[in-house]
Amino acid sequence: MRFRIRYAAGALVASIALLLTTSSSASAAADGGSVVDPTHGAASWFKHDGDVFWSADTKADGHSAVTRVYVPSVGIADNLWNPDGNGAVRYKSYGTAIPEGTVVYYQACIGEYGTKQLLQCTPGWGKGIA
Repeated sequence: MRFRIRYAAGALVASIALLLTTSSSASAAADGGSVVDPTHGAASWFKHDGDVFWSADTKADGHSAVTRVYVPSVGIADNLWNPDGNGAVRYKSYGTAIPEGTVVYYQACIGEYGTKQLLQCTPGWGKGIA
């Protein structure tokens, strides 16, 4: 049973990675693409339809995945925590809080959910247009 759970979690993470890497370049440009940190266990991406940010945990390491969201022109600086474990994906929609055409930034991180402490983030930020 344990093998099946691990296999299913691994398959889910592989599917997420495949989905992120196989999107068309036009879609990636419009949606902002993705920021993946396979070494440290987090993936983040943005979809402009609904202004949705996603956070995926890609490693069974005891840390939570976090998507840092930064939209300076409207004053948004937020952390989307995903404490649900390896293979879990969470999202948050900002809806009409971000006007069309606004530049958004996002970053994949890992952290400790209990203390809300970020431990490590990707060196760069993903960029998208709402």
